[in-house]
Amino acid sequence: MDSLLSDLRFAARALLLRPGFSALAVVTLAIGIGVNAVAFSALNALLFKPFRFPAVESLGWIMTRSPGNAHALSSLPEYEDLARSARTLDAVAAEGRMPLSFHDGTRTRQVWGLLVSGNYLTTLGAAPEIGRVFTDADRSASDVPVVVSARFWSNELGGGDTIAGRTITLNGRIASIVGVVRDGFQGPGGFYEPDVWLPLDRMQVLSLPKRLFERSQPWLTVVGRLAAGVSSAQAGAELQSIASQSVAVQAGADPQRTLSFAPMSEGAPELRPIARLAWLGLAIVLLVLLIACFNVAALLLARAADRQRDISVRAALGATRSRIIRQFALEGAMLALVSGAAAIVVAAWSADLLSAFSLPSPIPQRLHFGLDRRLIGFTAMLVVFAGIVPALLPALQATRVNLVACIRMENALGPRPSLMRNAFMVAQIAGSTLFLTAALLFLRGFLAQSSTDPGFETSHLLVLELKPSDFAYDAAHSKRFFANLVERVAALAGVERVAIGDRVPFYVGYPKVTRVSAGGPDCATAECRDVLVYGVGAGYMSALGVPLVTGHDFTPQTVTSNDEVILSHNLATRLFPDRPAVGEWVREAAGGRQLRVIGVARDVTHRSLGETPREYVYRPILASEFADTVTLVVRTFGEPGLLVANIQDQVRALDAGLPPGSVKTMEKRMEMPLWPARTAAGFLGVCGALALTLATVGLFGLTYMTVSQRTREFGIRTALGATPRRVVVLLLREGVALALPGVLIGLAGAAVATRFVSASIFGVSAADPSTYAASAIVQCGVAMLACLLPALRATRADPILALRAE
Repeated sequence: MDSLLSDLRFAARALLLRPGFSALAVVTLAIGIGVNAVAFSALNALLFKPFRFPAVESLGWIMTRSPGNAHALSSLPEYEDLARSARTLDAVAAEGRMPLSFHDGTRTRQVWGLLVSGNYLTTLGAAPEIGRVFTDADRSASDVPVVVSARFWSNELGGGDTIAGRTITLNGRIASIVGVVRDGFQGPGGFYEPDVWLPLDRMQVLSLPKRLFERSQPWLTVVGRLAAGVSSAQAGAELQSIASQSVAVQAGADPQRTLSFAPMSEGAPELRPIARLAWLGLAIVLLVLLIACFNVAALLLARAADRQRDISVRAALGATRSRIIRQFALEGAMLALVSGAAAIVVAAWSADLLSAFSLPSPIPQRLHFGLDRRLIGFTAMLVVFAGIVPALLPALQATRVNLVACIRMENALGPRPSLMRNAFMVAQIAGSTLFLTAALLFLRGFLAQSSTDPGFETSHLLVLELKPSDFAYDAAHSKRFFANLVERVAALAGVERVAIGDRVPFYVGYPKVTRVSAGGPDCATAECRDVLVYGVGAGYMSALGVPLVTGHDFTPQTVTSNDEVILSHNLATRLFPDRPAVGEWVREAAGGRQLRVIGVARDVTHRSLGETPREYVYRPILASEFADTVTLVVRTFGEPGLLVANIQDQVRALDAGLPPGSVKTMEKRMEMPLWPARTAAGFLGVCGALALTLATVGLFGLTYMTVSQRTREFGIRTALGATPRRVVVLLLREGVALALPGVLIGLAGAAVATRFVSASIFGVSAADPSTYAASAIVQCGVAMLACLLPALRATRADPILALRAE
């Protein structure tokens, strides 16, 4: 123990005697450990934290599978059947997200809620900060009980220590607050951040859409808790039996619908593809730590050259090889501990760093970052790795020298070059070049995708999405509302054109599909094509900015006739390859209606930029479609963002109790399809920048230490006539000699690695020579800059002092 304490004191003193070296090593390891800790905090919040419930091993999702959807939701009647029939489950609970109108005393706006079964919060072990959660007595209560989140309680309701007498207005009804749930409770969905929870039993009082009560309307996520002694396989078998009985009993039930039990402790099944990507991302980030370790190992090897005489003397005086190795390991551990502490602080405040990569979704989502045992344990593993690996090889090499050999090496030219040290430096530069090349490829792909022409004019365009049917509107009432809204918005100053549709490009949701054929024959006698459908109003094409190749836009008269369509150019050429489409007829398979073609529109991007053009047809919006989400398209003369508040005011003027919905510019809406490319480019860009920084710092530190060890050599060279320019060129040449092999290896590695992700890089070949050349030039240029300052220091070596030393 005494010897260990002595070695600890010696290690601390050795590091403090070289503050520049110690600071460089700490910063290097802090970058490597920190970026890994931040990445793991995101993975921790994504995969583990959402499912931290009491007795989570007995909880699971009741998964509904139907054709084309492996993770379908359940309807309210289906949930009620499960709650009555399941015997292997102690509890069956359900949740369904729902937008609600909230009147804050001055105006109405939208908040997000969860409609939950009465046992939902108790089943998941939600602990209220104030008050209580729902009980059986709430089913027969005269008022509407509501549980609010701690965030909503403090930010929107002013907070407080008591809920006595506190109410809020939701969907036009007074709701009594019975409890406040602690911050961070999100339920098994993990990401969704509700403002309020309301009981399913009070749906009718809240004037919610009648379709939510229908068996054909799936909208609930169902969870269950296993009964004592019951396995998940037993529960799954019973659920499948319940599904089969439902088919036999319920008219119109889907015979292909199945039920299964998915244990929550194994993670959400729909998140497993994301989980694989997340683990892959963490593996990529671990390479940054490896580069940092190579960096510190090279620095320790360079420093070990300065300590060879000291180590040889200690060995001659009786120090064992294990004692010397332990000394190096303790120094490495101290460096890693300080770096790990800095990394923990960075990870604890990483929410702002990671928010740049958050999904631009209209639904409130939140990942909870912060310290927990899992993150601290992961960081501790990194500290152990970063403390041992860089110190081990220098320690082993240092123990191979003795006093005599050390004295013989102390010649005028300084210590011999270390092949191992140079190999570490080459490995750093290779890893940095690989990251830099991949980052440049994905950045160019993102820029190419973001500059792709979507087929319509995206500037000066506002889009309002509103679903009045969620707020007690029927289809007829909604249709009248939008007719009035179009008139009001069209009269606003700065508005050029206004139109409505059931959707616009880059929408979120499932597409509408129909089958059409050219001419009079139906699908039984002619080839039909599956096409996408847009239901639109008068002037939609001009408001959206879609050029018409031929024909004309819908007018108020043609919209009401409901027997005319506009085809996309791709569809028109497929249906009528030998003649103009305008004036021709197409037959719709559903109903057999014949529709006259009045125009051919330019092909537009449907869901993602750069996709292969799809075939689609624009037809007049149906009266029944006003029962769903309706989109208002507004083309402006000037900056569209300036009209957002005015449009929302027009919604409130027509109905003060209706939230104004989501109003965004088209450029803002396009952030969603660009998110994957932007995230990949940003992620690899951060890793590439860090790797380049580590390689630069490592090469600078190594060259600087080498120069300090070769002071006498440069002094003698100067005394023999070497000019400062020749000394600088010598050191720059040595730096480039290290950089070039690393660059070539890194480029080769990038060529191999990017082949596996070439399909994800838009508009740029994975073997693009200009990108590889740019990466090589940047890496070599940075390497020369890293060597320049130490080289200039070498020119100041005093030849008189060097000769006196000899």
